[in-house]
This record gives sequence, structure tokens and C-alpha cells, in this order.
Amino acid sequence: MGIILLFLTNLIFPLAALGVVLGFLFSGRRGLLAHLTQELRERFGLEKENEIIQDAVWFHCASVGEVLSIKEIISRFKEIYGRDVLITTSTQAGKETALQNPQVKQALLVPLDFYPSCRRFIRLARPHRLFVVEREIWPNLLEAAYQAKVPTALLNGRISARSARAYMLIKPLFSRAFKHLAFAALQTQEDASRYIRLGLPKEHCFVCGNVKYDTLTDTPINTDQADELFKKLGWGGKQVIVLGSTHPQEETMLLRAAPELVKKDIKIVFAPRHLERMPEIRATLRQSGLIHAFASDEKLVKNAEILCVDKMGLLSAFYSRATLAFVGGSVVPRGAHNLLEPAILAKTVLFGKYFYNTPYPAHSLLENGGGVLVDEYNFKAIVLRLLADKEQLNNMSQKARNTALSFKGATQKIIEVVENYERKSY
Repeated sequence: MGIILLFLTNLIFPLAALGVVLGFLFSGRRGLLAHLTQELRERFGLEKENEIIQDAVWFHCASVGEVLSIKEIISRFKEIYGRDVLITTSTQAGKETALQNPQVKQALLVPLDFYPSCRRFIRLARPHRLFVVEREIWPNLLEAAYQAKVPTALLNGRISARSARAYMLIKPLFSRAFKHLAFAALQTQEDASRYIRLGLPKEHCFVCGNVKYDTLTDTPINTDQADELFKKLGWGGKQVIVLGSTHPQEETMLLRAAPELVKKDIKIVFAPRHLERMPEIRATLRQSGLIHAFASDEKLVKNAEILCVDKMGLLSAFYSRATLAFVGGSVVPRGAHNLLEPAILAKTVLFGKYFYNTPYPAHSLLENGGGVLVDEYNFKAIVLRLLADKEQLNNMSQKARNTALSFKGATQKIIEVVENYERKSY
């Protein structure tokens, strides 16, 4: 049944691809097609033989986050295999990020999940091993690798309950794909249970944790820039709350609380999740009546009460200088962004109830006393209460750091799984 479903996906692929292209042509986003021509050869595996490195260790990642998360794994795998590294990604941004890593020999866009394209790519690359990262389970890609006798494994694997239910509707297709995996290093026991129900052999499952937490650092870059901005603002010695990766509703929550916070001489920093919203944010700040500044300003208002971080790469630096931190995407249903980024810096972490993308860090922070749930109605009161009790805040901040540290170690566990597999293979 699995092979029949695989055949059907390839049968309808040309029609689906045509539908996507037509959708772009008749949409307001058709300008994106300017990049389509240069991507076609990579998307359909049409490179020439001398354009792809061969016999490399091949990692396939979705995009930027996954590429960054496996940086240490790439380094360790180069030691194990002694071969060049090839990375494919599903996005142009991911490809560009991979190319910035000097340990990566080549980065390309992955062929679309169409068997002839995947087969041709693999025949040209002749990879030594294929490692797919997180949830990049493409049945045709795995089938083509299997038929070419390329050992394939899943690293840092995860699957949501919702995706697992959807996959169950076509279980034979994914069961066939999963049975081609030499092993799967998974993030949680729940992930393992879902993959096993979908057909992954139990003996091939290993729960290792999430490698993204191994990238947590307590020495963020750009702290000198944050310090310089605070100096220019005259914020030395002030209590500062830093809100990271905020969405519009969370900024509304902040601005409602801001007048009371400002009265207590509490300074505010917020970093919007999407900087393309800056025209809207500037207008909102003008209407708020607060004395505000932007990180990109050449001249900063000396008596500013609130600072908007409108530059990339500064959030961790500001978290490190915070008295208290809030992580966005959590008061609104976005699943919460990286809760452990401020926690590893020994900052008590405030966040909302929508933390379904990071349930384990969220529950651990709450249970260990390093995090506090907030909403639109209690945010102001909780911030004022915590900042008024320095001893309690310091105690909670250390608990937050200890919680973050407890999530490290996945990379080493994955290395042990890989080394054990390689010993059995020879």
C-alpha cells in the first residue's frame, strides 16, 4: 500500500506544482517569482555532475533555525567521518545561513519531493550518509536514498500531535519512509511514541533531547552595543524589563502597563518579532505619549522611557542586561519563542499560556520557580511585584538558569548514537 501511495504522490506532483505556480502568477506576491528561475535547477535536481560535491555527509534542514541548531553536530560529524559537508535546505534564507558556516563545503536548495528529481540529485551527489533534521520527512527523498543504498537517519526529530494525526490518514506512505531510517534521534518520549505508531521500528528510536538547547549561551554577542545604548540613554543602574520577540497584542499589553512602570522609574526595552512592522510600531509609539527611542537612532533621547530594538542580533545582549524578561509569541497563540534564551542568562522569565511549541521548557520553568505565567490583565501587577522584591527575583533568576542548564546535552547523546551505529555497520 505504501508504494502505491508513493506512486500516486508522484503522479499528481506535476499538477500540484503547476497549481502553485499559477497561484503565484495571480497573487499579489507574484514579484517573488523573480527568484524562481535561478532556483529551478536546484529545486528539480537539474545540476550538472561537476556542480555537486560527492561522497559528502549530507544534512537536510528546513531553514535557518535548523541550520544553526546543528552547527556543533556538523563539527563533531566531521571528526567522525572525515568528509566534506553538504547541506540542503527548503528555503533560500536557510541556504544562505549554511554558506556562512566555514565547515560547510556546499549548500543547495533541496529538490522538490518528486522521485525523479530526488533520484537524479542523489545519483549526482552520491552522498556517504544522509541526515534529515527535525521533521523534514519527505517520502520520495527517503525512498530515493534507500534505493541508492545511502544510509539515512533522522536527527533531533520531532512531530506534533496534530501532524501525527494527519500522517495517520496515510500511514502506509510514512511507514514505508520511516522503515528506511537507520535510526532516529528524537527530542522527547512523546515524539518517539508518535513515530512508533506511524511505523518507525521501536529499536531504531533514541530519545536524546533537543540540540537547539545546546546552542544556548551565557556569553551573547553584541553586549557592547547594548551597553553603549544604555549609556547614551542614561539608564545605568536602572531596573529594565526586556520583552523579546513581541507581537502586536503583546505590545498593546506593554503600552497599557507602561505608564505605571515608568512612574516607578522602570525602563522598558522591546524587540518586535517582525521588523517589517516598524512603520506601524513607530506610529503606535508616537501616539502612546511615551518618550521613546530606537536602537537604530544615531542620536538617542537622553530621557527616553522605552527603547524599541529595531535591529537584528541584539536581543540576547539586551536579555543579558535585563532585570526581568518577557518572551513573546506566548500571550498570543504563536506557541512561544525561545523561553530558555533569557533563562540561561539567569533572568526570571515571564510568558503567556500559549507555549505549545516549547511545552517542556515552559513547564520546567514554572515547576522550578524560574518562570511566571502572565496575561494582558495581570502583566503590570506581576512586573511591579517582582521588581519590588529583589531577593525573590534573584532567587527565581538562578532557578531559571538551572532549568536552562538541565536541557543541555542532546548533542553528546546524538554523537553516542551515531558512533554506536557506525561500529555496528562495519
